[in-house]
Amino acid sequence: MESPIASFLAYSFLMPPTVFIVTAFVGIVLTVFAKTRRWGIAAGLVSVGALYVFATPLVSLMLLRAVEHEVSAPSPDTGGAQAIVVLSGTIHHGNGGNVPDTVGRLTLERLDRAAQLYRRDKLPILVTGGPVGDSRESMAALMAHTLTDDFGVPVAWREERSQTTFENAEFSAQILRAQHIHTVLLVTQPWHMPRALWAFARAKIDAIPASTERTYIKTPIEAAMLLPQSTALADSFYALHEILGLIYYRLQFG
Repeated sequence: MESPIASFLAYSFLMPPTVFIVTAFVGIVLTVFAKTRRWGIAAGLVSVGALYVFATPLVSLMLLRAVEHEVSAPSPDTGGAQAIVVLSGTIHHGNGGNVPDTVGRLTLERLDRAAQLYRRDKLPILVTGGPVGDSRESMAALMAHTLTDDFGVPVAWREERSQTTFENAEFSAQILRAQHIHTVLLVTQPWHMPRALWAFARAKIDAIPASTERTYIKTPIEAAMLLPQSTALADSFYALHEILGLIYYRLQFG
């Protein structure tokens, strides 16, 4: 399993590109208070430049495409799959009272894809994901409610302990093996798929990628794609998170 420190760092401010906000601030402090201002100026300029670059749609889309290209595009052939596994993503927290927690955008995209696959193949569905923060229900429970109530799709199994992609695979594999299932359609975003496939392969489950929509770059390149956008900064975070996460998995777990 991943260490608690690694799990914390994976989504902390120390991950790129958000770490450049911190280093930019450090650069300002050094410029004002340090005896040698050039180091502060250099740190500030590099950090602001990196933030600008990662906030442009062109760079963020190129990063996402680079990650997605590690896995081939989904095929209509189910390849003998016996079940559909849906990995949890984001959550939308309620107020702890009359406004309940619900699945976030990324999770909803995955559930929509799973519903499409279910209607096509009629395979049983396993949803995987434990509680997030102070949520009253696990992600798996929220996903099951959404699939059943909003999509009219039944859920066969819930895996409600996992906190990471590695645990998604490990704990789901225990449920699947008990049902004599060894080949599944795996549903997540395409940029998350390489790490997810790696984790399921290590858990000795044959996973066929069945991702949500892949990333495309429109051509010719428009000038607006070179201007910073908040959504592009988030996309860069997802791509860099997956690149570093896959490197960590391979080093940590072999």
